[in-house]
Amino acid sequence: MHDVAPVTNRGSSDVDVSAPERAKTTYKTRLRQEQLLILRWAQLWRVIFLSAIGKTLFPYARYIRNLNLEDLEELLQDAKFKDQVSTMFFEGDLNAYKVQTSGPKKGQVRLDAGRTSNMLGDIITANTPMLEELSGKIENDALLRWIPKVPRLRLLNLWYGGALVNAGPLLRQHCHAFKTLSMWGWGHDDADQKFADFLNEINPQTLESLEIFSYASIGPESFLALSCHRNSLTDLKLNHINPLAMQSLNMLAGCTNLQTLLLTDGTNRSIDLKATHNDIFLETIAWLRSCKKLRSVAFRNLRSGQDLATPILLENDIRLTNLELKGYAMADARNFHQALSNQPSLQELQLQGDSDEAGDGVATLVESLSQLSSLTDLRLQDISDYFTDEVIGRLARSLPKLEGWWTSGWGVTDAIWEDIATLKYLRRLDMAATSRFTADGIFDFISRLGPGNKGLVLAIMMADVDCDLTEVEQTMIRDVIAAKVDGRFEFQLQRGMMVPPYVPYDIDQNGLEADQKIIAAHRCYAMTATTALTAQNTQGVYDIHYVPSAFVSKQIDACIDDIGVDVVKIGAQLLPNEAVISLRKNLLPLTTILTPNIPEAKLLLQNSDFQIPEINSIHDLIQIAADLQVLGPKHVLLKGGHVPLDHDLNVPNEANGRKLVVDILYSGGSQKAQVLVTDFSESKNTHGTGCSLASAIASNLALGHAVDTAVEKACQYVEAGIHFSKPLGKGNGPINHFHSLSVKEKPEGWESSMRRLEMGD
Repeated sequence: MHDVAPVTNRGSSDVDVSAPERAKTTYKTRLRQEQLLILRWAQLWRVIFLSAIGKTLFPYARYIRNLNLEDLEELLQDAKFKDQVSTMFFEGDLNAYKVQTSGPKKGQVRLDAGRTSNMLGDIITANTPMLEELSGKIENDALLRWIPKVPRLRLLNLWYGGALVNAGPLLRQHCHAFKTLSMWGWGHDDADQKFADFLNEINPQTLESLEIFSYASIGPESFLALSCHRNSLTDLKLNHINPLAMQSLNMLAGCTNLQTLLLTDGTNRSIDLKATHNDIFLETIAWLRSCKKLRSVAFRNLRSGQDLATPILLENDIRLTNLELKGYAMADARNFHQALSNQPSLQELQLQGDSDEAGDGVATLVESLSQLSSLTDLRLQDISDYFTDEVIGRLARSLPKLEGWWTSGWGVTDAIWEDIATLKYLRRLDMAATSRFTADGIFDFISRLGPGNKGLVLAIMMADVDCDLTEVEQTMIRDVIAAKVDGRFEFQLQRGMMVPPYVPYDIDQNGLEADQKIIAAHRCYAMTATTALTAQNTQGVYDIHYVPSAFVSKQIDACIDDIGVDVVKIGAQLLPNEAVISLRKNLLPLTTILTPNIPEAKLLLQNSDFQIPEINSIHDLIQIAADLQVLGPKHVLLKGGHVPLDHDLNVPNEANGRKLVVDILYSGGSQKAQVLVTDFSESKNTHGTGCSLASAIASNLALGHAVDTAVEKACQYVEAGIHFSKPLGKGNGPINHFHSLSVKEKPEGWESSMRRLEMGD
């Protein structure tokens, strides 16, 4: 089965509709289309299973090479897989493979999707002699049954590494082509020994690729066992490595045939090998230098990252094409930056770290980058914060093969366009620099583009608020770049500065102050991590000081390691395009409830597969909420305060027609929208309402309320806060966070031990 399935990621189907078409459909129509899509996807799986047991005219199962059972489990878990669809799917011969379990309520039963997919896997693996790739949340006993039936198996992609226990001897005996293993994680205390046993039990010198996506408790035993594949292993990717594994990297010394190496610390608490375990550090460097075939290296958030990478760069027998280093500081990286120039073969380079305004750090980095004339993709995040027109221009002149370029910078102007226009292969430019571009300068740049720039995406993400482009200018630029090279233009003002004073966005310590008041009012305990400090009042934001990411991580770790957390609430902010993409990819799939207002919702949907509809009625709001939920969060609360409706739930033509505020709660499990309606208030004391609402929801969840109840209580809390607010300041004042609380002289039933002593002269 192909990985791209309509169930998991909106794959193509003859009943699927494009984003523009979807924007024109009503909520009910779209729901019917999705139900039909699920029905046909279920029919496809059913036919595959029936073919495996000889119940179809054509033996489809016999030709399957790639089986992804995670797609099947996603189908079985889908809220629309019920009633008629479920009955059809399990009718007849497949009913025996239906596994049910107890539901949350007494006497309730529900489908056990995981065990059912593993049971159905028995059917298909017994009749797929061509099967080469097997993926999914596969249980250990199921995998042990299947391996002897799939002799051509060469790739396993597992959710949990524990499925490999006792699988090694079977793979050795039956699957001589097995060479690729990936797994999501393996967190048990004995994982290191068990995984080492597996590596020793499969055929030696056969494993070519190993990737662990998340946390696994592997370390020295596993690393030693990998030596059994020292000649065959070419790709090694280990994410979220633990401190013990960091101290054991030298035990990989036998694996010198590597071409790709990725090491990631997901906790930001990795050990500084150079400072604390220098002997291991030196042995690890000796191993890395002996890997003469290395072509791609990525070190993410390793405290010794730049020190481990530098010797690789200086090794003349190693010729890298890809390098990624994240989580380092320019002030400590002079040797690393100088060593970059020794790798002229580099084609893709990604650097992310804390920049340094003082010293010669920028000059050293730019000098080396200018010598990497083979670069086709360059991504510089944070480390380039102090790049100027001159620096960007020099890099453009020195790197003629660039196809993609992401950079920050300071005070960048139209002076760069002449040099960037010489990049005749450039297809993507993300300018995350504080910039002062003009429409004329951008038009002049576009006029210089040639055939090699076809499809160019020009993204200006941190424009100075004083250099805002009008809507007319932005539209003209989009039209011109589309006509010239079939390109696209994206524009956003500097974050924190693009918001009018009457539209509150809490991105700083002021939002945290409100958070703590709200959480305390709900009788919960707040712990905070500050990402930005601002100078602001009710009239606007005057300056922002961003907290270094490493220190933000320390704040988070300090809270979690001591008291622990029940609910995590992340403050909303308007982000540059690169950060929005990262948020969609990395955070939204982990989110329980997303609470955007309408401008934030549009930003999140921008450049996604969904077209943002013009808002004319409540149906458009429901559609936006539904589209946002597809991006990953379990629930979406779309706040309608920016677009009040009239009594007919339509957008009024005149201001005096604004009567209602409508919030939409859309839940992925039920695929239903709950509509919460409150009366529209003309109060200007609405600063921080979004932050207040999110914190109230988080508090209610921590208190054990279901999501819908938590949302309703939070909406009522904010409504009362606006109603009982007091005028503070000259701009948009805050709500009253303590409208339902009063301080008592003493708690009931308690007597203070304090007494007054009368002292004589």
